[in-house]
Amino acid sequence: MGGATGSGGLRTGCGAGDTNLPAEPTIPPACTTLQATRSVAAGALPSESSLDTSAIQAALGACGSGKAVKLAASGANNAFITGPLTIPSGVTLWVDAGVTLYGTRDPGVYGSAGALISVSGSGSGIVGDGVIDGQGGEPNVGSTQSWWDQNAGGGGDSPALIAVRGASNFTLYRITLHDSPKFHVKLGSAGFVVWGVTVKAPSRATNSAGTALTYSNAHNTDGIDPGEAASDGFIVCSKISVGDDHIAIKGSSASGVSRVVVAHNRFGAGHGMSIGSEFTGGVTDLKVYDLSIDGMGMGTSGGSSNGIRIKSDSSRGGLVKNATYSDVCVRNLSNPILLTPKYSSATGTSIPQYTNIKIQNFHAVAGGSNTPKVTLDGYDAAHANSVTLDNVVVDGITAANVAASYTAVTLGPGAVNFSPSGTGVTVTDMITGSSTPNPCTGKWTTF
Repeated sequence: MGGATGSGGLRTGCGAGDTNLPAEPTIPPACTTLQATRSVAAGALPSESSLDTSAIQAALGACGSGKAVKLAASGANNAFITGPLTIPSGVTLWVDAGVTLYGTRDPGVYGSAGALISVSGSGSGIVGDGVIDGQGGEPNVGSTQSWWDQNAGGGGDSPALIAVRGASNFTLYRITLHDSPKFHVKLGSAGFVVWGVTVKAPSRATNSAGTALTYSNAHNTDGIDPGEAASDGFIVCSKISVGDDHIAIKGSSASGVSRVVVAHNRFGAGHGMSIGSEFTGGVTDLKVYDLSIDGMGMGTSGGSSNGIRIKSDSSRGGLVKNATYSDVCVRNLSNPILLTPKYSSATGTSIPQYTNIKIQNFHAVAGGSNTPKVTLDGYDAAHANSVTLDNVVVDGITAANVAASYTAVTLGPGAVNFSPSGTGVTVTDMITGSSTPNPCTGKWTTF
């Protein structure tokens, strides 16, 4: 969904005319170009007999700030395979069109590394029209189990695909990310731009052993997670379809997460546009707009089929305030809107509270087999939530499928086709008349 930047810096395509956004990123000049070392046919696995880790890491280390190491195809050769890499401050990894950078399936290579690619400096990036494939659904070397099988059992230590920690001004641009062993992007950066990125897990119907791969067995494969200390960031014009949260904002450090814009994105399978489950440091000033989440044909239901979701419990909660969701369309989801402070049975003194949450021009469109439910739950009277619903329409909703507690709800000025009630719930009706539900024109895409 990435647009092009024309002469004079004017954007065309996705994001055009949106004055809330920064300039679309550009790909920096290459300091060196590495030629692909092997040819890997579609559906095949790259050989694990030798890795390209040393060559790629040496090139990254020798590259000057403001430039990129380019991974390029060479004749029939279209792939690299690597163990853990670290991108230095100011340097960009550029995976060119037609190239796949595979992460090794050998757990022993990772050692203590928590990710295939680690970033911690200033002004670094990962860009290009190629693919980074974590091979999360493939059997690991010396095993019949994949990383995803390991995640399902709750054991092991599957790495992320990309981990950004303590960074600043990080850029993720136009790259396609497939089949991470665990989370695709753990994003801790003061200033970041994610633009025109595609994230998909699983990326194909079966693995090399013939085992069916589905969203439900792509365990713990979150898309993009601004977490710990993340601020002043943008996630723009991207497509995400995964086996866990599309986006999970996790403010688990003392400084939390603040001032994040999520705009012009299209989601498929996944567990929601989420905040949580941990945010003891708080989450403030989130803006989400022009979003679609399409559950049609994805085979997801129940807790794996969510739209707008804020989730935590008293062992890891905190304050979420000033979160606005506008121009949102969802389809065939079990939980179009789900706010819960009791995500698990864990308890403690970090009480979740969600204040000044605004949802406007939201439409859950009829279609599919999932029965929609809306949940607006607060923790208790001392930690009541406050939510505004403005032109919110959930097709097929019934009173029996609206749950609420300890929440001050304001309705309007646009019409809302349900009215929450329950223990500790107050409703202020500010609806000024009829309104047109969001038509959701052009919101759906294929994955």
